[in-house]
Amino acid sequence: MKKLLLLLIALPMIGFGQMFGSISSFTISPVNPNNTDTVYIYAELLFIQTGCQLDVKSYNIVGNNILASSLHCIGMGAAFCYTTDTFKLNPLLAGNYLFDFTLSSGSGPNCTAGILPDDNDVISFNVVTSVGIEEQASNKKLLKATDLLGRETKETNQPLFYIYDDGTVEKRIVIE
Repeated sequence: MKKLLLLLIALPMIGFGQMFGSISSFTISPVNPNNTDTVYIYAELLFIQTGCQLDVKSYNIVGNNILASSLHCIGMGAAFCYTTDTFKLNPLLAGNYLFDFTLSSGSGPNCTAGILPDDNDVISFNVVTSVGIEEQASNKKLLKATDLLGRETKETNQPLFYIYDDGTVEKRIVIE
């Protein structure tokens, strides 16, 4: 009987099935990412023990699934600890993605994780194709400069139109 009582007391201390942390929420930035954006996923976490320092954090992208995990080292005192894990994802191809996050906590000198993870949650988000207008760099050549009446001139101190070989026109006033 004494051995059973000792086992029941020691079991929570070594992390058998005990949950110390939980995932409160996810935030994705930008809210509507496109294929040129760096995507940040913030996982808001809550622990019921003092201290919740991040020990290890990783993610792996397999197709459109992002498998992420983190291990936090917790203390022995009973208090709430709030923290945020940030995952920076380089620009992703357009498509629908699943972010699958597993949270674990550990204790002791080597931050040994419990046998079971604390929490797991999944969020999905969509990456769209960018429809931006890109400026084209060109080596345009000046054909002529004209005044307001269309007469070719090289005078200054008046509005001039600079006409280039690629069809662009710039309006300039050069004051000397």
